Amino acid sequence: MHSVLTAADGREIKLFAWLPEQDIRYVMVLSHGMAEHIQRYATFALACNAAGIAVYGANHRGHGDDAPVLGHYADDNGWQKVISDLDLIVDNVTARHHAPLILFGHSMGSFIAQQYAILHGCKLNGLVLSGSNYQNPIMYKLATLVSKIEKMRIGARSPSRFLDFVSFGAFNSKFQPTRTTSDWLSRDPIQVDKYIDDDYCGFPCSPQFWLDFMSGLITISQKSAIAKIPNQLPIYIFSGDKDPVGLQGKGVLALEQHITMNGCENVHLKLYPDGRHEMLNELNAREVFNDVTDWVTSKVS
Repeated sequence: MHSVLTAADGREIKLFAWLPEQDIRYVMVLSHGMAEHIQRYATFALACNAAGIAVYGANHRGHGDDAPVLGHYADDNGWQKVISDLDLIVDNVTARHHAPLILFGHSMGSFIAQQYAILHGCKLNGLVLSGSNYQNPIMYKLATLVSKIEKMRIGARSPSRFLDFVSFGAFNSKFQPTRTTSDWLSRDPIQVDKYIDDDYCGFPCSPQFWLDFMSGLITISQKSAIAKIPNQLPIYIFSGDKDPVGLQGKGVLALEQHITMNGCENVHLKLYPDGRHEMLNELNAREVFNDVTDWVTSKVS
């Protein structure tokens, strides 16, 4: 089921809901990853429902079957508009349910979730970060320079296969011999093939998208920014220890350290042996589902 919200600039946000049959104990808002869409989280949402967790989510700008331009947030202020959309969703869901609210972000969505917690952490009762990373913001500044050059070359809105290759091209190299170009996502070939066969997954994004995204990453990498997350907010970070986005676990450990050293006191980390980028679509997905719901029911109040 879904409802429609209207953003400040008139954009219609199709908000999907997965609701448990029993009493709702918790509410979770999903923030999905780059070049995918919210419907991919349906199986996870149903597992959450079984634990009494209502789940809501919408496609970020530039994603899903209703995107005006795939892979393009907006012509201007894209990052800010994505955060504003998420805030509208959180406020709407909070008005519907008097229950603790958890924000779950995967990959790109985990960085969006961090930005949201920095700005609006007081609205959250828990934060879950999947397939995330932390690294020196100088890397993002270099990527910004490259994206500006690419924007001059092909325009702001055009899909950039060059930036896609620069960003993701090396990810599969860790898993030779590979069956597909997306083996880095999961050890489960069925899930990898579903991703490849999905018209709304794996598309290249625009130079303006990358400029917006890099600006967000630079912001959340600052100590002064991450220190604004409420100190007592329960945070759960999980990843596969072979995830190239998280630098095979090193970037995930750095993220935990970045968050805890800047004030957060209630952080839990789990790395899954041999897991790749999409732990919700891994061979041990049910274990991952259970770990998330167990953390919610034991740590969030």
